[in-house]
Order: sequence, then C-alpha cells, then structure tokens
Amino acid sequence: MSRLRLPDLHRVAPDVGAPPPPPTPVRAVAILLTRRQFLRALGAAGVVAATPWTRATRAWAARRGRFFTGAERRTLAALVDTIIPPDADPGAADLGVVDYIERLLTAFEHRVPTLYAGGPFSGRNPFIDYDTGTPSRRRPRNQFRHFVAPSNLQALYWRWQIHGTDGLSSDERARVAPLDAQLGGPLSGLRTVYRDGLAQLDALARTEAGKPFAKLDPDTRSHVRDLAAQRFPLDARRGQRFIGIVAGHTFEGAFAAPEYGGNRRGRGWAMIGLEGDSQPLGYALYARADDAMHERADHPLSTPNPAEVAGPTPLSAYADAIQQFIVATTSGLPEGC
Repeated sequence: MSRLRLPDLHRVAPDVGAPPPPPTPVRAVAILLTRRQFLRALGAAGVVAATPWTRATRAWAARRGRFFTGAERRTLAALVDTIIPPDADPGAADLGVVDYIERLLTAFEHRVPTLYAGGPFSGRNPFIDYDTGTPSRRRPRNQFRHFVAPSNLQALYWRWQIHGTDGLSSDERARVAPLDAQLGGPLSGLRTVYRDGLAQLDALARTEAGKPFAKLDPDTRSHVRDLAAQRFPLDARRGQRFIGIVAGHTFEGAFAAPEYGGNRRGRGWAMIGLEGDSQPLGYALYARADDAMHERADHPLSTPNPAEVAGPTPLSAYADAIQQFIVATTSGLPEGC
C-alpha cells in the first residue's frame, strides 16, 4: 500500500515577479460523532486496515495446513468459551473445540479425509480376561486414529457442506444442481460461513464495545454473542444463524471422540460423567470359570447405577445452563429440524 504524501511544494517554481500570496488560514473542522458512530467508524477502519494482513496471514496459515488465521482462532476460541465457559472444569477452547472445527474445515486437505474415525477399538478400554470375567491388562491399539476413506457419495456430500456449491467441480455442481434448485439456491460452504461470521462478529464487537471480540471481558462477549444470535443473517439452507452453527460444532467438539480434534484427553467426557467408547471391555463380562456373564460393579446393567439408587441424578446448574442454551439457539428452527 503506497503511503499518502503532501504535495512537494518546494518543487513548484515560484512566480518571482508576484508578491507572495497571503497565508491560507488553517481552519479547525470539528466533526462531532456520537460514541456509537465513532465506534462504528473505528470498526470499519480496522476491517479495511486489516485486509492486506488478513490475506498474508491466511496464506501463511494455509501453508501450515491450517484454515484459521491467528486472529480468527483467537476470536473463535473466545466465542466457544461463551458457550461452554471455563470454571472448575475446562471451557470449550481448552477442550480443543477450535481444533475440532478446523479439522472439519480442512478434512479434504489430508490424504484420507478426516471425517470418519476408524475402529473398532480406541485402546481406551482393555480386553476381557475370559478366564476370570474381569478386565485384563491387554489393550488394543488405537484404531480410531486411522480414518476411513468416505464413499464417493459421502465425499461429495461433505465437500458440498464444507466448500459450498461454488467450491465443487463442474461435474459435482451438476450433480447437486437439482437439490440446490429444490432447496433454495446454492449452498454456502462452512469455510465461508466461518470466515464471514468471525469477521462480522469482530466488527460487531468493535461497534458495540470498541474492541475486537477476543479482547472483551466475558460478560461483554456474551452480550455481543447474543446480539449476533439475533442480528446475523439466517443461513436459509441450514435453518440457523452463525452462532447456532458454532454452538452445534462446539458441543460436537467438546464431547466427540478425541481423535476428531476436540475433547482433549477425554476431559469433556469426564466433565459430564461419560466414559466414552466402552469396547472391547463392555459392561457384561463373560467368565469361562463358571460359564456366566458378570456385571461390572461400577456399571451394573440389571440394577440402577450406584449413583442413582435414590432416583435419577438431577441436572447440575452448569448442565442446566447448557440445556437452556441449546433450547434458546434452536427454538426458532422449523419443526422437524
């Protein structure tokens, strides 16, 4: 970007025979803006000024196999922490939700798309000792780490979701054209949804609070998030606004198998009392010694769980808050979605 300069006045040849012109009076022009107008202008200026840097940082991120720039990652981390905030337990960002979302958006940049984890076992549980009907010391290898190649139809569906109609090849666009026509037009890819949504969220934060979203305090972030949930345009094809889409991916990333990038070290499962995948151990263990199945004392099948003998465990305040957030972000969806 070239730097703006004042005219080089010393290079203009003076009219020697003419008297010097009177000095031009300098007028102070007062521009009165309201606080909101000033913040809106500041936000717009920040977006314009950041554009060249954004292109460069996006290219740098792509060379490192990433989708988000550093600024986008910080914005997204702050946003997902308004959905599952940190307290005594880790928040969504610490659970790896940003990595989960980025792995989804870059799924086709891997030799085998990172869409379907393999199996059948992750190694988180041991084999059964069939002689005694107890857990053995042997564990299978983690086969979840090796992703399974999608079928042609599955690959087309996910490329369509991630890259949008415009990101497909001409042959693929022809295949989805009847669906696009039936469902209301071309589908915007999730990469575009996230790129535009994060930029709009930062612009809204600057307008409302004069700072990027990631630099706001937690209460102001939640306020700006709620404004975005109301004001951002509806993705007609998905029936959700940006915040609702992020909320869905946040819960997926926090509680899905860790091999998808989130739920680091299974801490999301631990937070809500889940063990995750239970095989090959399972809950009913066969013993050759008496030719019978034995229930695990910590997870009986024929009687209530030990923690729920007196009745179902009530929701904690934290779990209730998550439930209420899900209700709030999905209440406007058409019936059946």
